[in-house]
Amino acid sequence: MAGLREKQKETRRQAMLTAAARLFKEQGFAKTSMEEIAAEAGLSVATAYNYFNTKGEICVAIYKIDRDLVQVATDRVIADPPKDPVAAICKLIETDFETEAPFIDRGAWEALFLAALQTQPGVTEAWTGAALMRVDQFKRLLTVLKERGAISRKADIEAAAELLGALDFSVFFNWIVEWHTGTGATRRFLDAAKKRRLKALVTQLAAGLLP
Repeated sequence: MAGLREKQKETRRQAMLTAAARLFKEQGFAKTSMEEIAAEAGLSVATAYNYFNTKGEICVAIYKIDRDLVQVATDRVIADPPKDPVAAICKLIETDFETEAPFIDRGAWEALFLAALQTQPGVTEAWTGAALMRVDQFKRLLTVLKERGAISRKADIEAAAELLGALDFSVFFNWIVEWHTGTGATRRFLDAAKKRRLKALVTQLAAGLLP
């Protein structure tokens, strides 16, 4: 019986996250109410508040799901990266963007990003934490590559990781802008053309890391 209750709780929680992502996309974070999220999830308002007290808490939960999925996937790359540093860095970035919760799409990500810029308790911190996690993943990857002799012993890993974190965010931001302006037809973060462009950018950045 306890297992059934836990499964029911997780089902309701997931329903709220999915409903919130859909409503944030359709009408924006600010214009979406907890009551609307509860109705969209098929729950009473009282039941919904048993899971989340605010929309900000829902945002934080979505960020955490994405962060945890990305961290597991990129950990695998770091554990056994390609020997070529450019290929290794590109694979880490591609793995990041190809790993996402199925209920979040480009419109929802735009709303979630904008929510991080507002004064919602915990939301900005959660977004920042996810960004710092990605910088740390680059740092860990570069450390592995340095230990293997794939990049220079003199390479400034801290600085390089920050630059790669900025590149990672740039790819995400451009993806959101394309959706907002209607200039990007694909749902995917990285199509073939974007992967070629990413490789060119990484190649330029990696030039300062090579032995």
